[in-house]
Amino acid sequence: MPQDAPNQDAAARTGPPLARAALAGILGGGAAGAIDAIWSWRAAAQFAEHGWERARYVGFCVCAYALAGALASVVLAAAGWALVHGTRLGDLARGWAARHEARRRRDPGQAVGALALAIAALPALAVALAVVHRLAVPLLARRNPELVAAVIMLETLGATLAAAVGTLVLGRALEVPLAALARRPALRALTAATAPLVAGAALTLAATALVVWRERETARLLPLRPAVAALGIAALTLGARGRAAAIGRWAARRRRRVALVVAATVALPCWGLLALGASPMVLKAAGAYSGLGGHLARALRAVADRDGDGYSGLFGGGDCDDGDPRIHPGAAELPGDGIDQNCVGGDPSGATPPHELGFAPVPPAVPPDANVLLVTIDTLRADHLGAYGYPRATSPALDRLAAEGTLFEASWAHAPSTRYSMPAILTGRLPLAVRYDTSVQGWPGLASRAITLAEVLGERGLVTGAITNYWYFDAARGMAQGFQEYDNRNARLHAGVPGVGPEETRGTSSREQTDAAISFVARHEGQRWFLWVHYYDPHYAYEPHPDSVSFGDARVDRYDGEIRFTDDQLGRLFDELRRRGLYERTIIAVTGDHGEGFGEHGVELHGYHLYAAQTRVPVIVRAPGLTPRRSSTPVGHVDLLPTLANLAGVPASSASLVDAMGRSMVDVMAGAPDQDRMIWQELSYEGQQEHRGAASRSCHVLYHVSPTSSWEVYALDRDPLERQDRADTSTCAATRDALARWYDEGQVPAGAATALLTAAPALSGPALDVELGGAVRLLSLTMPARARPGELLQLEWTFAAEAALPDGWRVFVHVEGPGRFTGDHAPARPFAWWRRGQYLRYTTELAVPASAPAGRYTVWVGLWRGAQRASVRVVDGAAPRPLEDRRAAVATLEIAP
Repeated sequence: MPQDAPNQDAAARTGPPLARAALAGILGGGAAGAIDAIWSWRAAAQFAEHGWERARYVGFCVCAYALAGALASVVLAAAGWALVHGTRLGDLARGWAARHEARRRRDPGQAVGALALAIAALPALAVALAVVHRLAVPLLARRNPELVAAVIMLETLGATLAAAVGTLVLGRALEVPLAALARRPALRALTAATAPLVAGAALTLAATALVVWRERETARLLPLRPAVAALGIAALTLGARGRAAAIGRWAARRRRRVALVVAATVALPCWGLLALGASPMVLKAAGAYSGLGGHLARALRAVADRDGDGYSGLFGGGDCDDGDPRIHPGAAELPGDGIDQNCVGGDPSGATPPHELGFAPVPPAVPPDANVLLVTIDTLRADHLGAYGYPRATSPALDRLAAEGTLFEASWAHAPSTRYSMPAILTGRLPLAVRYDTSVQGWPGLASRAITLAEVLGERGLVTGAITNYWYFDAARGMAQGFQEYDNRNARLHAGVPGVGPEETRGTSSREQTDAAISFVARHEGQRWFLWVHYYDPHYAYEPHPDSVSFGDARVDRYDGEIRFTDDQLGRLFDELRRRGLYERTIIAVTGDHGEGFGEHGVELHGYHLYAAQTRVPVIVRAPGLTPRRSSTPVGHVDLLPTLANLAGVPASSASLVDAMGRSMVDVMAGAPDQDRMIWQELSYEGQQEHRGAASRSCHVLYHVSPTSSWEVYALDRDPLERQDRADTSTCAATRDALARWYDEGQVPAGAATALLTAAPALSGPALDVELGGAVRLLSLTMPARARPGELLQLEWTFAAEAALPDGWRVFVHVEGPGRFTGDHAPARPFAWWRRGQYLRYTTELAVPASAPAGRYTVWVGLWRGAQRASVRVVDGAAPRPLEDRRAAVATLEIAP
């Protein structure tokens, strides 16, 4: 009989190897899914309130993990088979195993060499990396790219060589004690062929666990649960191999192995996913509280996306017509065509009602020459202040201010991060409607055409000053517009943590901020002034202050301590105003830019969610002469600018208020009855997440556009902590409908109607006739020929449509010469709306960076979507022009020194 015959006979008895791998993956993945889901049984009650709903959640995770385990196991088994039987690796492995077994039989102590090397490898590598890294860091700090690349390569080579030498030396030292242990009958497992692999894996896991434990403060902020879930699937799948082999033998004896494998690997998990994944509540629970449930649901949506538009009609994809790629939750709405392109809110009208500022007469008791003090406190949750019902004494100074002014109980940020909240506060516009300068490196700044609160109040003759303390407030980002004095020197007191994003910084500046504010007040005591002071200390990481009240060492304790320390310093400023007799002649407004998560909904910190923990902030406004009150009227950040402008005597007809999107609260502060209204929220993160929200007096509704299309509904009057999602009921139906309409109307770009021309236009600039993407022709681009650094240019575009383009295409504008800057934009009328024979004309703005070097620049234009660029060509008969890299040179710009 051939040598391989016994192996073939064994395979026949136990079933096909890939079938065994699939069965093991199903058993291991299903078990991991059950453990993961049951582990979060209580937390999942946010979406799955009843036990039977959570049982469905567990079932979905079991099926999803089982299918993932089966697929991964089959792929790895196939790859392993290919390596063993299709390369020399199998011959080497079999030869090593034979020699290892011979040594083991002759003397178990001789079969531990590989185990000794496996045990020695990890510590040797760790030491080598630590030493080489310490030596290389000073060189990496230099910013010469070629030197950095060379250092990285040398560091890698040096660490590898050092680790290899260390492994050999340490491994030889370990062989002697291991050999003595291996000769004991009870420890013969040390000589197994798999012992080195098991030891290496165990040491790696132990080292990882030690690092995570030592850095647990940072580790808890990292998305580690998916990795843990994946490891769980791998471990349980390995452990299920024996059970899978037994099932295979049983199936082989009964000649049912094919039917069993098909049913186990495809039919049962897929049926379970289809049945259980139809529930939005189950999918939301899986996405929020399981390690891999959300990721697997997204993968399933991608597979089930029939029309290829990136959205599915199954597994929470939200696609209301999966046969038409023009209709999906991310589609651009075409108003008035009778089609709901984005699957929410119906067909919008496109008509925007005129905005009402709601200015009211200022009561005569308010001093007509009052100063204005705006205080913004970073990362300040409303429910951690005594005035909002918090039991700890975190805010005595703010509590006193609230008792003397108007405290708005339903007060919200429109977004969960400084990046979007501060522009909304300063300009009175919703975050995504702020006029940004995207030419600034890093986060965008304010465009020069944006109108700030300082500019509005400056028109009334107030001396304007700002005292900030973070790199985000650098004057290059336009925050200084309208401020006669702008002081961001205390930004030096806060430093980022190497290797960590802006979510963690170190340092304190509240004391220094108050010192600078008192200095400003002293210098301008005899003038009418507006001062904005930003306090940063409550932002993570939370640090103790020995000279202030301590509430403990837990994270939330230290956060409360930061609030108290900031309140202490703010109290010094208020006391100084009283001492100088200015307190009764100063309007004071205090708010937080966003909140902070401490595990609510499984979310830590802030930045990516619109939940109340991240967006419920205090709004307290004290105007001398007005009776103190608590108001239930909902307010948002955009209401601060019109309220302060109204109190300061700015007329509602002022041109500086034309862009404001909020409403004055002066009538409410003066005693008008409270009213319900909607506070809109919006979050757009790097094209990966789109969320919208609406908060009324008793409801908070969230609409998640992507990556998962879903709704969340919270009844704040009976669930202020938002513990129970009511999206599957009629709760807050009016707020939900209002949010759907607002979102829908907001999808219609401003200027979409006026961009469409009724006839072929006369061209005011030079004719171009550049065809882009085979669908549109750029007929002309009118722009200045010369500009200065910091100038804002108006560009007029004229296009002819040859055909409609799919959603997502945008115009890119690259201005290149001695420097480089861009003016990318979406056309005023989305490309998907364009029809053959139409002509369109619209205007965009191009910001020339203040740092742009003088010289001659070429303006290149093309179309892009994601990583794609559309084709470009000059229409036959048109004047030739440079084309390169799917873009056309359409103009030149001279920037003066």
